[in-house]
Amino acid sequence: MKIFHTNKWLEKDISTISDVIKRGDLGFGPNVTLFEERYAPFSSKQYNTSTNSASAAAFIIFHYLLERHGQCDVYTTSLGFTSPAWAAKHFGHNLIFVDVQDDLQFSSEHYRQIRKESGNKIVVMPVLYGGVSTIKNFNLVGDEIVVVDSAHCATPTIESDFVFFSFHTYKPICTSDGGMISTDIEEADAYFKSYRNFGRKADGQTYNIVQHGFKFYMNNLNATIGLTQLEHYPRLLQERRSNYDKLKEKYNLLEHDENSSYYFATTLSDDADSIIEHLKISRHYPMLHKTNFYQNNKILPNLEFLHSKILNLPLYSYYEELTDDLCYR
Repeated sequence: MKIFHTNKWLEKDISTISDVIKRGDLGFGPNVTLFEERYAPFSSKQYNTSTNSASAAAFIIFHYLLERHGQCDVYTTSLGFTSPAWAAKHFGHNLIFVDVQDDLQFSSEHYRQIRKESGNKIVVMPVLYGGVSTIKNFNLVGDEIVVVDSAHCATPTIESDFVFFSFHTYKPICTSDGGMISTDIEEADAYFKSYRNFGRKADGQTYNIVQHGFKFYMNNLNATIGLTQLEHYPRLLQERRSNYDKLKEKYNLLEHDENSSYYFATTLSDDADSIIEHLKISRHYPMLHKTNFYQNNKILPNLEFLHSKILNLPLYSYYEELTDDLCYR
């Protein structure tokens, strides 16, 4: 039996969060803006818009792309969470799945092979699988809009037009739940901030609806949790990296780059299914192009060969009880 946690909460953090609850300052509050400002060094982008989930962040981005560029051709990998792919499909973009490299990252080589000039704007959405901050051999044509799915990585270094993050409970930075859209495009940032607040004027003070929008903003309580996480991130990252290094002594793990967030450690094993069952862990993720909603006849030979071998081992920063199979200490 294993019991693990994403964080070991400190008393001062609990006190800080408790103070927000006692004040009743739970809706859209000042800590939301403060969290966005303090996240800028992590995103390496000038403008940052927090949301209540990464799914909401992807939804906003693909609606923005539809309004600015019309129907786009969106190239992404089938090895990722459903919501970004669903958001692209929901807004009528053409979703095209790309094969992966041997390290399970987006294959630029396969993308170039299958890319078609349809007259639509081309969007490339790589997934930073496992927490890596960049992708080896990521070479595009140069005319693409790049949207990075950085739900696994807090500090991406890959060049992009837009990048979105997840602060779900098990992610390297946790706000209980939440997301972020980051960009260097000021006009897009104004659109994002209005969209996440019902389409109201971006300053949030005037009740004037100026565009599409939903209630997608992060609340003050989640932002407060996020601020405590940013303070502790160097320590949490070091603990994750230490867990990765210890696992690497036992397993042949896929490499992480120096700026990785170490979301999980991945090895390829012919016994992956039995180990997953024994450890009671999940497989990240099903191949989207094989699920009922996205099902098509496309063949992604490398992903289909590797998928049954994927074994992702958690790298949570704090473990209370450990099995013999995961000797982190």
